[in-house]
Order: sequence, then C-alpha cells, then structure tokens
Amino acid sequence: MKPAAAIAACAVVAACASAAGPSLAPTPDGYLGEAGIARLATTLPIPISDGRAPSPPVEPGTDRWWLAIAHAELRPPEAAQHFDCALGTRLAARPRPALQRLMTRLLADADALTREAATARGPVARPIAVDPELQPCQRVTPEVRNSPSWPAGGAVVGTLYGEAFAALAPDRAEQVRRIGREIGVSRVVCRMNGPRDVWTGELGGRELFDLVSDAPEFRADLEAARAEVAAARAESVTSPSCAAERRALGLRPDAD
Repeated sequence: MKPAAAIAACAVVAACASAAGPSLAPTPDGYLGEAGIARLATTLPIPISDGRAPSPPVEPGTDRWWLAIAHAELRPPEAAQHFDCALGTRLAARPRPALQRLMTRLLADADALTREAATARGPVARPIAVDPELQPCQRVTPEVRNSPSWPAGGAVVGTLYGEAFAALAPDRAEQVRRIGREIGVSRVVCRMNGPRDVWTGELGGRELFDLVSDAPEFRADLEAARAEVAAARAESVTSPSCAAERRALGLRPDAD
C-alpha cells in the first residue's frame, strides 16, 4: 500500500472525523471548572504575528494532506492512534479504559476553552470562509465554514494530548510533543485555521495542561493511564501506518 493510501486507510479504520472538521465534542465534564476555563480564555493572546516564516500550502493528495485528514479525529479512543508511532506501540489494539477516560476529560476541557475564548474574542474567519475557493481536507457544513477560527481547537487539544503523553511516557516526551504540534499544523494544512490561530491554540493547550495537572482527579487518572501505556508498549505491537507517517513528516526511516 502506498504511504498516502496507508494513512487514508488508517483514518477510515479509526472512523475518521466528523465531516464538520476536528472532533471536539460531545464529552463528559473535564477536569477544570467553568471559572478556571473562563480565566484562561481571557488571557490568551491575539498575536499580530506568530513569528513563523510562511510556508507553501500543502497540496491535496500529498502524504501530509492525508495525514492531516487522519489528524482531524480527536475523539478517544481513536485519537490515541496518532501517538502510536511515537511510542512504538498500537494503543487501539485493545481497550485502555483509563487512557480513554483521561483523553476524554482533557478533550472536554479543550473544547470548553476553545468555545469560551472564541466567545470572548469575537469571530475570526476561517481561511475557507475568507477564500471559498480553498479546498478543505474534509467535507464541511456552512455552519462550520463560518464558525470561529481563533483559537484553533485542534491545536489546543493536540498540544494538550502531547503534554499528557509526555507525562505518561517521559522517555518519549520529545516525540509525542512533536505529534501534538503536528496535529495543530494539520488544521493549517486543512485550510481550517490560520497559523496565528494555531499558535494561540498551542499556547492555550500548554497553559491548560499546567492548570489541569493540579487537579487530584487528573493525577489519579494519569497514574492509571500510565500503567496502561506501559503495558501497551510491552506488547510489541506496532502500527502499520508508521512508514506513511514518517514520510508525511519528512522523518528518516530510523527516526525515533
């Protein structure tokens, strides 16, 4: 199977994302209360420039394009597969209830922060709304096309997941954090968010993780999930999509 096709097949197996875009709902309660989310939402900066050099757009049909489609699935347990290659395992090979609970509650917090910040700031148009000729990497409804682009919810939750997996597997912290960042980049690839929206989303995800880390319920769930991740890594099962991911991200075949 070609690399792009492998990623596409992986996305299908994972039930992909909703046609609307990154999956940020519905979920149970998160770890933070409404007051904590509201305070953080009002402090997120709106950058004039994100400090990054502009990069050429990723063309539809490329390996990175297919990876961006797969990254749009942010609901656990399927979303855990984005970190399989970084961890050298296959987390969805069997149920991981503690990991799913941890990711589900983190997703709820990310969703709440994204909605609260967008409401406080006011609408920022998505790239596909500014230029209707742009092709998104997924089917989108008119409501999603015209929904706020800032902050990028996919970047919030991708960064949050990356920080969580770094805590679950400290020896792979650099690798899983990179995947968390790439999930945010995928929203730019998909023309759903601008680079500055993703920059703020990444910042929000890191700050959100710092706050969540103080919650006793989070620490308990983290310990339970850590045991599941360690067990998964001991199973010696790997994901067939890793070669495609390495190619899409420009990594060497022997890259950690």
